[in-house]
Amino acid sequence: MRALVVVPTYNEVADVVQMIETLLDGETAVDVCIVDDSSPDGTSALVAVAIAERDGWSERVELITREGKGGRGGAVREGLRIGLQRGYDVLIEMDCDFSHDPRDLVVGIAMLSRGWNVVIGARYPNGKIIGWPLKRRVFSRFANTLARALIEWSVPDYTNGFRFYDRAAAEAIVAEPQRHTGYIYLSESMAACFVSDLSVGSFPIVFRNRERGESSTNFGEILAAAKGVIDIAIWYRRRSRRA
Repeated sequence: MRALVVVPTYNEVADVVQMIETLLDGETAVDVCIVDDSSPDGTSALVAVAIAERDGWSERVELITREGKGGRGGAVREGLRIGLQRGYDVLIEMDCDFSHDPRDLVVGIAMLSRGWNVVIGARYPNGKIIGWPLKRRVFSRFANTLARALIEWSVPDYTNGFRFYDRAAAEAIVAEPQRHTGYIYLSESMAACFVSDLSVGSFPIVFRNRERGESSTNFGEILAAAKGVIDIAIWYRRRSRRA
């Protein structure tokens, strides 16, 4: 199966080249799509130079630079859309800061090959989080519990952006109009998969808080995401009834 890893970036100059190297050199054969929201730190320019200078990168790495900071959700949607157009069988989204371990790609892809439409690299209930302060743990648990209660309880981790999609799942996500931006879109895209009656599996991961650069998530965004879950749940219930 041809696999594309979609990596949304904003101010990731410290990690982006190393992440591409790690993905291309890993035991799982994948191509990479960097979707950058015009990072002021020069992330796009750095990736463009690396693609031009490194052997084989022009065939396996694609750079999409969007105007302005449009949010993680829109960046992932754009990467999924490009991947579908290019004919990839597996589309993966993950963060650039190594909080998601690239070595786990083999696990998620193997689960897709066994019939799941969506696979989540999940921190809950059996994964591990390293380096998070207590406040962020509380916010994350609250947002996940709210999403599980209002959308579908079976999903263990709505707010982690380490996900594997087959073509049916990616098509279902891209087909729905985008209602939210940022990390709240993780809950929205999952609801779109349930509306299309797709199967969702998960496996536990070790999530490491970023060691370099700045996190693109602040507590205001996390709180706004928790509030947005209510809107997504209402939309999901209406769509499910119509279906």
